[in-house]
Amino acid sequence: MAYGRWKSMDHVERYAQKRYRHWDQRTIDQREQTIVESLLSAHDITGTILDLPVGYGRFQNLLKEHGTVYAGDWGYFPALYAHSRLGVAELSVNCDAGQLPFVDNSVDAIFCFRLMQHMHEREERVAIYREFARVSRAWVIISVYIQSWFHAVHRKLFTPPSKITLLPQERFAEEVREAGLIPVEQHSVIPGLHAHRIALFRAP
Repeated sequence: MAYGRWKSMDHVERYAQKRYRHWDQRTIDQREQTIVESLLSAHDITGTILDLPVGYGRFQNLLKEHGTVYAGDWGYFPALYAHSRLGVAELSVNCDAGQLPFVDNSVDAIFCFRLMQHMHEREERVAIYREFARVSRAWVIISVYIQSWFHAVHRKLFTPPSKITLLPQERFAEEVREAGLIPVEQHSVIPGLHAHRIALFRAP
């Protein structure tokens, strides 16, 4: 995986306290929460929901309103944080998104938020999507960064703070289709200004 590990539960806690403290980031958070809630409610997504990666658990309480929540993360301390400090998830596991420790069709939904922009290789992304298609028996929600002319210009003018993969819409559609996921709907967090998209799929 291309994303970093937190080194302790206190490290996770400190990140949670600072991540969305500024007004612009709070706006993004509120918009993301609204879109996710709308998708869950509109499609009556319930049952067991795997939150992967759980991170510091930003969506755990929202997901709990719709079903039984599991927490998964490549990092040991986020999984432990979800289990011992948040106390929402029925199950917390330390796992790799590309090799999930679940049998086929074992959860009703997989919620994957702010992971795929850190996956820089096509093969790695498709492998993850295939795991989602294998493990979920109904729904998959994936967030992804989609390329646009605005972001292409912005990146030429300003150096991004971290390496983020922005995919053309056609490539994203091709990759999830190859994995067998069936598109339902997709929403922009802030149309025209933010590359982040939230997409809903049916499992095959």
